[in-house]
Parts: sequence; structure tokens; C-alpha cells
Amino acid sequence: MSNWRTFLAVAMVSMQPLLAYPQFTETATTTQPTSTDTAVVPEWLAFPIPPALYEKWRKYGQWDYKQQGFQYRDYTQFNFGATGGAAGLDEKSLTALAQSAKPTREDVRSLDYPELQGNFLRDAEGLDGLRKMAEQDAHVIRIAVDFTLLDADSKWPRENVGFSEARWSEYRSAFKKLSLSEGIVRTEDFPGAIFFIARVKGLCTGGSSAGYVYSTVPLTPTAKSPQDDLDVEARENPSRHYAYVFKPLKTNWYAFYQIDW
Repeated sequence: MSNWRTFLAVAMVSMQPLLAYPQFTETATTTQPTSTDTAVVPEWLAFPIPPALYEKWRKYGQWDYKQQGFQYRDYTQFNFGATGGAAGLDEKSLTALAQSAKPTREDVRSLDYPELQGNFLRDAEGLDGLRKMAEQDAHVIRIAVDFTLLDADSKWPRENVGFSEARWSEYRSAFKKLSLSEGIVRTEDFPGAIFFIARVKGLCTGGSSAGYVYSTVPLTPTAKSPQDDLDVEARENPSRHYAYVFKPLKTNWYAFYQIDW
């Protein structure tokens, strides 16, 4: 997305389902796959919300526009308020939801789990195969189980998902096999890098995540203790509203740990 006008157009499109179905009736509006069939609204939310709304608001979800670059954070916050208001939620309720999604110390501690590096050693070949697929589909900047974003088209749903249904099925199978809960993300904050999302908690307003990243450009800051180093990054750059640290795994491959607020 190149400017605020484009974002506003996407916002109007994204709000239409909630405006059309204020009681959140289960009405199919697209033949595109969704993840609401198996999704469970997490208990850490301040109060329960409909699964269809959570799936769009979830961190790395359809309405988390800052996943494309943190220059879009203000728009993401605006859209959260606008779509929440359209869904009938007042300012107090929206604030409570956003507050419940902010990363806690326990969330940060949980990012550095032993299986993250162990699974990389076990699945290095599969991850590299997935990386090669993503490089062939470089115009698809976000590949999830339930939606995609293109470098020239961020609307959803859309007829052109970026590749064939068979190709998408291949990605979904790889995500499941490699335990990549949110698939693949490319962000303008780290040009050329491909992020593979293994663990995530939060909403589009903030949260935490961890996984792997492939980058031929060295990534910094590197971390010995993700928990401590994320805390340092957050304290030194509070106005940036996000922090990343990286742990080298092998040539061009890192584990990443991230929080945003």
C-alpha cells in the first residue's frame, strides 16, 4: 500500500461484512477458505468476541495492516476502532480488548521456547523448501491459511489469490507440517527478508510472536537472551511501538522474537 487513500478504501471494504451483519450471523460471503471453522477465541481476551471478528483482528490477521510495515500502525489502530464501532463496541470495550492483547512479561518469556531451535534443526530442509517456494511467489507478501496479500493488491477477498488453489494447498500442508501457525510474512521493515511465523499471541493492536526468518542481509540486533534483549529494545525505542531481536541459526537463517504495543 502506498498511501492513506488506498488504506481508507481498504477500510471501507473491510468494514462491510460487519456493517451488513451486526449480529454476526454465520452467513457465507465468499468461497475463499477461512480459519474460523477451527478457530477458538482465546481466553486471554478481556471478553469473548465472535470468532469471525477475532480472525480478522488477530495478530497477523487480515486487518493487521502493520504486518506489512509499522508505518501503517496508525491506520491499523484507526481501522480497529472503526470496525469495532461498526460492530457495536464502545470505546471502553475496545480499549479493554487492546489492553488484554499487550505483551506481558510471561508472553515474552514464552517466546524463547526450546522447541523453536530444536524444530529448526529437525525441519531445516523443509523450511528451506518453503523458502524457495516463497521466493518464486515473491509478489505474494502474506501467505496465511485463510488469506493472502499481494504486493499490488491488499484487498480481501479477491479472485486472484496470487497462485493456484493447488499451490495454496501445498503451502497449507507445509505450514501444518512445520508448525507455522501464521504462515509467511514479508514486511517493509526488513526488505528482502521472509518471516516464518511459529508462535503468536495478540491482536492487530499489539502482541508477541516468534519464528524463523531468512535474510541475505544481516539482521540486527542479535540476541543471547531474547527476553532481556527485547526488554532493552522496547525501553530504548518506546515511540517505535515494536521491537525485534534475532538469534543466528545458520547462514542467512535466524530465529526471531518480536513484540509490539
